[in-house]
Amino acid sequence: MTQPELSIGSARHSWPFSRGLVVESLVNAGASAPAAATVARRVEQALRHARRATVTPAELQALMVDLARDALGEEVAQAAARQTPAFVDIVVQAKKGTLPFSRGVLARTLEDTGLSPRDAYGTASAVDVRLRQSGRREVTVPELDEVTEDVLAGRYGEHLRRTYRFLKGNRGRLGVVSGDGGTPTPFSKGLLVQSLLAAGVAPDVARKVARVTQRDLRGSEDRLVTRHAIREKVEALLRDEVGPDVSARYRLLRVIRRPPRPLVVLLGGVSGTGKSYLAAEVAYRLGITRVIGTDAVREVMRAMVSRELVPGLHASTFNAWEALLPPGVPRPDKPTPADLLAGLRDQVQQVSVGLGAVVRRAIEEGTSLVLEGVHLVPGYLRATDYAGALVVPMLVTLPDEGEHRRHFESRDRETAASRPLHRYMAYFGEIRTMQDYLEELARREDVPLLDGLTLDESAEQAVDVVLRRVMAALTPGERAALLGEEGGTE
Repeated sequence: MTQPELSIGSARHSWPFSRGLVVESLVNAGASAPAAATVARRVEQALRHARRATVTPAELQALMVDLARDALGEEVAQAAARQTPAFVDIVVQAKKGTLPFSRGVLARTLEDTGLSPRDAYGTASAVDVRLRQSGRREVTVPELDEVTEDVLAGRYGEHLRRTYRFLKGNRGRLGVVSGDGGTPTPFSKGLLVQSLLAAGVAPDVARKVARVTQRDLRGSEDRLVTRHAIREKVEALLRDEVGPDVSARYRLLRVIRRPPRPLVVLLGGVSGTGKSYLAAEVAYRLGITRVIGTDAVREVMRAMVSRELVPGLHASTFNAWEALLPPGVPRPDKPTPADLLAGLRDQVQQVSVGLGAVVRRAIEEGTSLVLEGVHLVPGYLRATDYAGALVVPMLVTLPDEGEHRRHFESRDRETAASRPLHRYMAYFGEIRTMQDYLEELARREDVPLLDGLTLDESAEQAVDVVLRRVMAALTPGERAALLGEEGGTE
């Protein structure tokens, strides 16, 4: 005669009784597998003897505990009573509702960390056991993640914990870790392309190298890669694509993009030399997010000091000389070179107070920046006065007068005449005189000149200057720390 099927649940919802789930519950409580199997058979026999076709989970657990107490001892019985048995679902509370915990679902997620299917399922089972042994019947997603991370760390170390944590919010993406064991960050092709462009790599080659790097690293078993691994991959690709010189330059630039002190790039030059565009391009290539114009600093100072008190501050650099004329002296149509440059120096001296404050604030915040403007006259902001920063001054010039005029004409069109062309053309001679003076100061102060006619040429010149100057300014300890970390400690 066929025995009736036993069920667990209620009249409204039930599922088949499984002796295996009883065995699993007793093993979780500390029983050996053979002893647990013996008690599970007795549980089934007791249910059939009582002619119980359906038993609630609570009744089944109570019966299991009673029989375990007789056969396995009080310690196992108490553990079986405290736990959430294997025949009871653990409910996961998610944003979209509740669902039963599934070892299979968690195992598939764990495979993304680089675990084999077998190891992933074993880890998911360990998470299940820990939850059940603690008596949890409900768990939030953050709580489940915390238990999973602890189990991963205990089984495989902190690297797998960080990998799982990264993948929770970046499913399917490649993560990048530093040597300090900090929080991983998503791999970005855009940032890699930016670094490659700064190293002088052609845009199409830069995009190809970034794409191949992501593809090859994403194909590895580990979902987290070190910066050192990325650098080695990129350098190898660059050697194949464009040669060893560019590969070496890329490596050096990576060091410069993470300086031990804030990097402060000073781009001086008279009006119309393209300083603003160049500053933005240099900042982009060096990974610097803060660009400040000296005109903006001057404007803030103007708001704080009245024209009557400091009239020279409220003029343009090419007519600041007028504020130095004694009262009652007629204003000439054109200044002498000496008067013109005296007015320039007077305003530069005033604005340099604000610029020095900007640099000191950058040092306090540990933030690199690019400063650009006519007030960055060689000799006024000296690198030796800001030991907490790596200060790199440069002067942007346009040796050709015709090209300089065309720059003003282009700016007039691009800014919809918000900076009137006629005003600058009226003072074009003074502006050229000022440039000659700044070039003379630059040579005297050993400030490099950037005289490329195209934005790319000037940007490449600027990056080369930064690379040379920063490497020369690093202390032996800083150089060893940077090159040593880049050399493989990651």
